[in-house]
Amino acid sequence: MTASESHPSSASASGAFHPQRSSLRHDLRTPINAILGYSEMLLEDLSPEEDLEQILLNKINRAGQQLLEQVNQLVTPSSSAQVSQIRHSLRSPLTVVIGYTELLLEEMNAERQADLERIRSASQQMLGLIEQIILIETNPQCSPATGVAATDIAPGSEVELAAAGQASCEDLTGKILVVDDSLINRDLLSRRLERQGYTVKLSENGQQALQLLESQNFDLVLLDVIMPKMNGLELLRLMKDAPNLKDIPVIMISALDEVESAVRCIELGAEDYLTKPFNTILLKARIRACLEKKYLRDQEREYLHQVTRLTEAAAAVEGARFKPDSLAEVARRQDALGQLARVFQHMAAEVYGREQRLQQQIQQLKIEIDQEKRVRQVAEITESGFFKDLQQRAVLLRKKVNSDDG
Repeated sequence: MTASESHPSSASASGAFHPQRSSLRHDLRTPINAILGYSEMLLEDLSPEEDLEQILLNKINRAGQQLLEQVNQLVTPSSSAQVSQIRHSLRSPLTVVIGYTELLLEEMNAERQADLERIRSASQQMLGLIEQIILIETNPQCSPATGVAATDIAPGSEVELAAAGQASCEDLTGKILVVDDSLINRDLLSRRLERQGYTVKLSENGQQALQLLESQNFDLVLLDVIMPKMNGLELLRLMKDAPNLKDIPVIMISALDEVESAVRCIELGAEDYLTKPFNTILLKARIRACLEKKYLRDQEREYLHQVTRLTEAAAAVEGARFKPDSLAEVARRQDALGQLARVFQHMAAEVYGREQRLQQQIQQLKIEIDQEKRVRQVAEITESGFFKDLQQRAVLLRKKVNSDDG
């Protein structure tokens, strides 16, 4: 959701700012997410010798944390903070961010300058949002329109990443789909996740994400709640209703920290709910927990499938249909089921071998019986009176032939 999508109502006569504070807080936290995220990654890339850069980036990061604290404290539906107080509290740390960012832009290389430009753009966008507070106070009918969308604050083209991942519980990796309409959020998340060893694919709306989910395999989805075209709740509902997608874990992400929103997501089947800006340690832990849970679920399904294979093999032995290589996959397992499969495979092979030998013995016995039968039939013929009479007549006939020849 961008700044142009918020529509605050009028301010109160006392000057306290109450118009749609949840929406405003969402819009303010998006650039804060960029300030914190990019400054943290730049700090991670610094070498120990870069003392000055480290000092300035720490100041930027601390100012970003101060901005987040002020937004969480002052820009809430229950806050009675005056407009002037909100403006002053946010502009002071923003001035620190912009000032030190401009100093660092003169010192750092081109690659790091790109991230610093993102920090500066986010700060400028936040300044525009703050000025809308004054505009609304002086003109209650005016809607905020800074003209700067959250998806436009980062320079450069869209980050596109795709590869295959295979999860293992010891060295856990995986393929993660990040769905967020903000380019800055997609870029931050993808770079953070890649540093942790994950493969990342990006989507800017729910419809595009659904197409990717139907055509590729993913181990986890990080899904923004508020998006155009198809919001996160609609995509989550579609995923949980689809047999081929319902088992993919989903972590909902949003700049809104309202309990009702989190409860709704969990009720629809989300594994977890995280708010922006992200705590990087918490994000890493939640993602790993989800992937480990999915890995164990997948292992359980595979285990049950291979138990079925073993049961079918037992029935095949009983029906004399067993094929020795039918349990090769199960026998490769290194657990108790694999050992059972190897023992069963060996025993079944012995049974199969004995049956083959028995069949050969039966066949040989049939041959011997047939031979014995033919011998008896010949003996019965040669020992009969008719055959003996023929023999005598044959002897007399040979003698007569011999005497005539003589």
